[in-house]
Amino acid sequence: MLTFRPRYLAAAAALFAVEVAIATGALPGAFTRNSIGDVLVIPLLYCALRGLTKAAPPAALAISLAAGLIAELLQYLRLADRLGLASGSLGAIILGTTFSYADLLMYGIGGALAVGVDLWALRRPIRRWR
Repeated sequence: MLTFRPRYLAAAAALFAVEVAIATGALPGAFTRNSIGDVLVIPLLYCALRGLTKAAPPAALAISLAAGLIAELLQYLRLADRLGLASGSLGAIILGTTFSYADLLMYGIGGALAVGVDLWALRRPIRRWR
């Protein structure tokens, strides 16, 4: 069932902007591209799910992690190459081209980060200026 939770959608939009900056090279560095991007993709999915559905945190986390694991499996199977996606194309960037066990660790860190931020910040009442 669809819903609208502005805090989660704002967080997802901010994370998406960072992911685009990483993908386009606006935030340079191999560590940024290879690790930080993988860490942030799970909170991005998590916040989008929590912002658009009534998914409880465990369900949103499970779906987000499953999406990351499926993407990594498709990279292991070299799906981008099999589909003939050009290196650097949008499809190849979204799907990914290189399998890495380290990416699985980054997804786990991202999942913990997503739930931690959700519990600590996103559910807190907004304090009004007085």
